[in-house]
Amino acid sequence: MIESYSFGRMKIQGRVFTDDVLIGKEDVISPWWRERGHAVTIRDLDVILGYKPEIIILGQGEPGMMKGTQELQAHLQALGIEFIQVRTKKAIELFNRYLEQGKTVCAGFHLTC
Repeated sequence: MIESYSFGRMKIQGRVFTDDVLIGKEDVISPWWRERGHAVTIRDLDVILGYKPEIIILGQGEPGMMKGTQELQAHLQALGIEFIQVRTKKAIELFNRYLEQGKTVCAGFHLTC
């Protein structure tokens, strides 16, 4: 569960993160660096794809600057993985809700722009 979020800061299970975060079933990876900055590619999500999630949520930052590439979206659709990309605050709400429902959900969060 994600306990709290404010611009540039996220708290997960008592640990505070100030860099972007990738959450898999058993992993919290931070800093999460991407090949192309604000454009999220398949390779950027390789770690969490190994968990075979039902849902992947992308927290795009507060103004929504980060986005999944068309290639990524097509790849996830072909795998039957629901892909949701929304601003980080909303993404956290969805992530926690799906987790509480017992869904296999993974996510990547941009904490700033």
